[in-house]
Amino acid sequence: MIQNLVCEYEKMADPRLPACSRKSGYLLETSFSIMDLKGVGISKATSVYGYLQAVSAISQNYYPERLGKMYVINAPWGFSSVFGMVKKFLDPVTSAKIHVLGSGYQTELLAQVPAENLPKAFGGKCECEKGCQLSDAGPWWDQQWAREPKWAKKSEEGAIDNAGDGPQAQDAGAAGSGPGSEAAATFVEAELGQAPSTQPLA
Repeated sequence: MIQNLVCEYEKMADPRLPACSRKSGYLLETSFSIMDLKGVGISKATSVYGYLQAVSAISQNYYPERLGKMYVINAPWGFSSVFGMVKKFLDPVTSAKIHVLGSGYQTELLAQVPAENLPKAFGGKCECEKGCQLSDAGPWWDQQWAREPKWAKKSEEGAIDNAGDGPQAQDAGAAGSGPGSEAAATFVEAELGQAPSTQPLA
């Protein structure tokens, strides 16, 4: 789940936020995140606390100021009280952006996100064709706003030629593998035990 979140942060930085900024006409730098705890009992809370602690560390150390707000919704009874104590051990800057809500979260979310961009399951009007949690729709797919991300550009300048006839060169080529990449604001739904997914807000 953490690895997937890091991938989403990377894609948010480029190409998502730049494309959303071009479309909106002003700079967009942060994300809006939702962590849905529906079906998660208080007995599993320690796993959630560990996840939030990891998110806090990653956000602050590698993607400072990228996280705008995170809402933990459908939190089980007692979660907020216990989290208030755990919060003291999280990075204060990041933990201040994390808000815990119960089942009556719709009004708060709609105050932050336009209804057309918030999934219907969370009280909005968005209904993506294959489900919002699996959707990657957004202006970064529109030729008018999209640009090739920097990490996708390949430069041959200064590249080392590893090709050769010797067995060492052949082995290195066979064993190697190319880099892969697997959020304007982005919604991240991170149900416990499942990989986070994204839904564009612009």
